[in-house]
Amino acid sequence: MTMAPTPFSLSASTLPTRLCAGRAVVASPQRRRMVVCAKIREIFMPTLSSTMMEGKIVSWTVADGDRVNKRDVVVVVESDKADMDVETFHDGIVAVVLVAAGESTPVGAPIALLAESEEGVKAALAKA
Repeated sequence: MTMAPTPFSLSASTLPTRLCAGRAVVASPQRRRMVVCAKIREIFMPTLSSTMMEGKIVSWTVADGDRVNKRDVVVVVESDKADMDVETFHDGIVAVVLVAAGESTPVGAPIALLAESEEGVKAALAKA
């Protein structure tokens, strides 16, 4: 005897905890509502060498509002050894550049905000 597979559905009670703009949102079984959050990612100053403590932004190849794809070069960074092109790891819209060309910042510090959508751009501008 063959049994038909049970249909799979996602309800608010089966969804896991997710992170929305820096805060965790847990789907509650008592409240059957979905929270849609704009995803905002930070572009960080990368570590380009083992001795690098800070980097200097030589130039930006994108501006606020530009749409970028994964692996696009977004900024040129000067380390203690050389100038390097830095790529983005995600698709999105450059919401705001936090560190201007010519300025230095420590390794790991956010240098720009990347939004997933137009709504995310507005949220990122409020966050900046």
